[in-house]
Formats: sequence, structure tokens, C-alpha cells
Amino acid sequence: MVNPAPDPENESKWLREAAAGDLAAFSKLVLHHQWAVRAYLLARLSRKHEAEDLAQETFLTAWKGLKTFDSSRAFAPWLRGIAENHLRNHLRKFRAEPIGGDEALQLLLDRHADFSSPTEDESDLATALRDCMARIDDEARKLLMSRYAEGRSMAEICASTGKKHSAMTMKLHRLRLALSACVAGKLAGSQSAI
Repeated sequence: MVNPAPDPENESKWLREAAAGDLAAFSKLVLHHQWAVRAYLLARLSRKHEAEDLAQETFLTAWKGLKTFDSSRAFAPWLRGIAENHLRNHLRKFRAEPIGGDEALQLLLDRHADFSSPTEDESDLATALRDCMARIDDEARKLLMSRYAEGRSMAEICASTGKKHSAMTMKLHRLRLALSACVAGKLAGSQSAI
């Protein structure tokens, strides 16, 4: 059952009391707003337990930040903003694909894993990619080869390097962007730096 929103006078009172540390007053706020927060999250997530966890995190964050809440603002949109931030972070953290994928670059890397020397039937695009790959440092080249030529998962790469998933996906994203720019520059006849 959906709890009706409290009248503004009660909500203001509960907000003041909760900001002063009254957990019972904050519980009343949670009871009146939990359905909206959960509905917001359930509509955007396929797993109910994830929405429930994020709703709890939302209210915990609200409790911790209540002393800094501007009481002249409405409480419900503030809660929804907290829920939205938690949702965005959750989706970013558990994204299935690394950010910034470039399918054309992936295909080239798959087809031309050996960048050491050109072949007779090599296209201008493959030549440009080979030249650009030769210009990046060994660590970056090893990372690209590990992910795209060897097909290692991000979990395997992170485990072998000791680096976090987000750091490695961002590094790969930046490398793909740099390689794309370099290849585009070479095809256009300029000398792009990586």
C-alpha cells in the first residue's frame, strides 16, 4: 500500500527533529517516502534486490546528509536525487561492457593482431592502425593486445595488473580514442600524436 505524503507541517517537523538526530522522526520520513524511492529504482533495474539495496543506501545517505539539507527545499526531490546518484554509480560499476567501445577499432585489432610488419594486401586503414600501434608505449600496447587480440576479460586483466576495473576500462577507453584519432589523422594525411 502506498503511504500518502505527510502534510507539509508534519514533514517540516520531522525534518527538524531528524536533523537534530531523532531517529524516530527520520523513520516517519522513511515510511512516507520509501514507496516513491523504491518505485523509482524498481522502474530502472531488472533485479528487485538491487533496487531494495539502493533504496536502503539512499536513506542511509539521506540520514547522514540531513544536517546539511536545505529545509526550504522539498524533501522528496532531494531523496530522488540521492537515489539517482546511487543508481548511476551502480550502473557504472556493474556495466557489462567497458565504456567507450569502438567496434571498428575492435574489428581491426581482431584482424591484425601482429602489428610488427605490413603485409602485401594490407589496407590503408590497417596500415594506419599498425603505424599508430607502433607509436604507443609497451604497457599500453600489452593492455590492448591482452584485451583485444588475446580476448582476456576485464576481470582477468584487473587480476593480473592489480588495478581496479574502472581504472582499466577508462585506460582502454582513452587508448581507443587516441588510436581512433591517430588512425583518422593518418588516413587524412596528418601526423596525429598519441
